[in-house]
Amino acid sequence: MNTPKLRFYCIILVVITMYSCSNAYKLQKTAPIQYSRAYFQNWTSAIKIGSSGYNFHIANLTPANNVVIDSVFFRNVKGRLIPDKGKYVCQLVKRDPISKGHALKTIKDFPFEISNRACVISYREDGEIKYFKISDVIENEGIYYENGPPEMQ
Repeated sequence: MNTPKLRFYCIILVVITMYSCSNAYKLQKTAPIQYSRAYFQNWTSAIKIGSSGYNFHIANLTPANNVVIDSVFFRNVKGRLIPDKGKYVCQLVKRDPISKGHALKTIKDFPFEISNRACVISYREDGEIKYFKISDVIENEGIYYENGPPEMQ
């Protein structure tokens, strides 16, 4: 194979790689999702338990028929959203309990630059993963769990 063809194929490969990486976490301007509000609550547990995190809620979240809600990215933590009584919920663990090593669970290379009052929802639409930003997430009063947070179903 001659050098110009090899160079051409290398350039094409680099361009395709750069394009696919840059779109990996592209935010949608609009999403096929309706919701009334998103809110969270800081939680901490007793020192002997030693864990902390956020209870995250999206009220009245209604996705379109071809959409499956997946996860939430919030304050450098990611968790799976679970449908529960007309809303989607997630218990984001920021720090593991002492019994599990007390490790900080934040994502080192968080894929989004968002404020502390914003989150990103990931969802699948026709099999493709997409992302939508919600601004103005409401903070509710925090909660203290003496025996650690309850398990979410």
